[in-house]
Amino acid sequence: MAQDGMFKKGYRGFVKGENSLRHILLLIIRLYWGSLLVMTGLGKWMNIQGVTEYFSSLHIPYPQVAAYCAATVELLGGISLFLGFFSRIFSLLLSILFITAYSTAHKEAFTNLQSFPSQFIMQDPFLYLYAALIILCFGPGIFSIDYWLEKRSYGEAL
Repeated sequence: MAQDGMFKKGYRGFVKGENSLRHILLLIIRLYWGSLLVMTGLGKWMNIQGVTEYFSSLHIPYPQVAAYCAATVELLGGISLFLGFFSRIFSLLLSILFITAYSTAHKEAFTNLQSFPSQFIMQDPFLYLYAALIILCFGPGIFSIDYWLEKRSYGEAL
């Protein structure tokens, strides 16, 4: 019985210590993928005509509007992730953007997800989508503006 209590106590300590690592992981994900999104968003803005032509070749309706929307969501979403400010809202928008990218530019990988999952994983939007979903589901962590605003507004982080 004493060993059982000692095991529980040790396990509880392990889990509490390990849980603190999630905030560091979330920070790393936000900083890395946020900065990449800022660069890709800026790249789209700097070559908006090329992006518009590419979207047009994919038969996306209103390709110029779509190009501006994609560039804006990537740029502002990247800034949002990097700072951890409105990160869940922008993570949702980014997730929608990358699912749309899959369903248009990477249609074959998207439709063959069940048959060839490795083809889906190898596409450019995958890791961006994965990072956005992680932040959407788990939040930005304690090293974020969102965390401190939630704590101040609600008395606790949400």
